[in-house]
Amino acid sequence: MSAADPLDARGLYVSLDGMPILRDVSVHVDAGEAVALLGGNGSGKSTLVKTLMGLVPYQKGSLELFGQPMPGFREWSRVGYVPQHSTIGVTNATVREVASSGRLAHRRPFQWLSKADREARDHALELVGLQDRGNWPFGSLSGGQKQRVLIARALSSEPELLVMDEPLAGVDLHSQEGLAHLLDDLGDQGLALLVVLHELGPMRSVLHGSVTLCDGRVVDDDHPTSHECATDAEPDSPVGFSDPLSGVLS
Repeated sequence: MSAADPLDARGLYVSLDGMPILRDVSVHVDAGEAVALLGGNGSGKSTLVKTLMGLVPYQKGSLELFGQPMPGFREWSRVGYVPQHSTIGVTNATVREVASSGRLAHRRPFQWLSKADREARDHALELVGLQDRGNWPFGSLSGGQKQRVLIARALSSEPELLVMDEPLAGVDLHSQEGLAHLLDDLGDQGLALLVVLHELGPMRSVLHGSVTLCDGRVVDDDHPTSHECATDAEPDSPVGFSDPLSGVLS
């Protein structure tokens, strides 16, 4: 593990096509710490995650991963990303094939999996309890099982920071509790976690802190809804034009 903090973002401002999306947003995650990113639809959560992953540029502020400034960060094998399972359009690929794709950061394109790659993949599948489902088609799995496969894919890169985009969405309560226990165990092993949530649910006992966004700003409210965020913004214009930011941030 690096002595540097896995994630340190301070005072980020992000504009897209001239429209301000994030305003003075700060997020910090220590090793072994789990932090939730909360907010209603349109609050700016997805844009913030894309910015932290180097996919969207920021215009002001500072962002460091493991003490290395963005955009110069190159050690992406140290960062695992888990999208929502509903965004993965994989049907015929097997569980093992999906999990193996997490090793791409460790090898050159078109290179066969090495012994170390296979061992890391199999260990990740064991961690999520799917070591006996390696040959199953990903598309045939339940929502909770798909989410565990995507976690295994991220863990197969042996990351030190795991970023998860709403891992509880579309997952039954039993599977949510299982995921929470798994993430708690990984945190005990030193893994840093930033997880996007609509509500805390079973993750409440795992978390060490949270950051709540509302219309692209950090707020003190526990969990504002998209409607509440919209009413906090500037009022509608008397000539019929509404705030272009309300409800459109992703």
